[in-house]
Amino acid sequence: MKKWRCTVCNYVHEGDTPPEKCPICGVGPEKFVLMEEVQDDLSDKKRDAIQKLLFNVSYGVYIISSIKDEKLNGMVSNTFIQITSTPLKASVCLGKGTLTSEYVRESGVFGVSILGKDNHDLIKHFGYQSGRDVDKFKTVNYVTGEKTGCPGLLDSLCFVECEVEQTIDLGTHYLFIGKVIDGDGFSEEEPMTYAYYHATR
Repeated sequence: MKKWRCTVCNYVHEGDTPPEKCPICGVGPEKFVLMEEVQDDLSDKKRDAIQKLLFNVSYGVYIISSIKDEKLNGMVSNTFIQITSTPLKASVCLGKGTLTSEYVRESGVFGVSILGKDNHDLIKHFGYQSGRDVDKFKTVNYVTGEKTGCPGLLDSLCFVECEVEQTIDLGTHYLFIGKVIDGDGFSEEEPMTYAYYHATR
């Protein structure tokens, strides 16, 4: 069975053709790309069970941003994690077809805006449309990172800047490992989790 990935929200559809409409963000079939087949040793039953379990593990929700030739873009992600504390390093995993991934690869930098529980509007704004079609930062309040030039959202809990030290090709995605070089904001409010977002959207 073929797998098709939405280039706007990363939803994966199985079928001979892409869906008429993405059930997550609503875009049409023209926004879907055929995924490369990635083989593993898991049975379909085990893979589905593990995937269901992983979906229930609680992650944060973030806007990952970058810059290329003075153009800005950002996308929703739940894959930003701290790797080491001394030095402070973190990683983010982005789909190869996304514009933000392209910008990170070109510039070698990325920013992370950590979202709070009242930031559903930012998830909709950055997750349900593509930066190839609209300037996502045109209508939001943001600051420009002093070290990287990446945009950070003023309405988020905080903003950190990262410089890519290593890029790992994972087939359908790139894993960017970066050194945290600056940050701003630092609200003490409780951040949004992936589980909270799905329960309250």
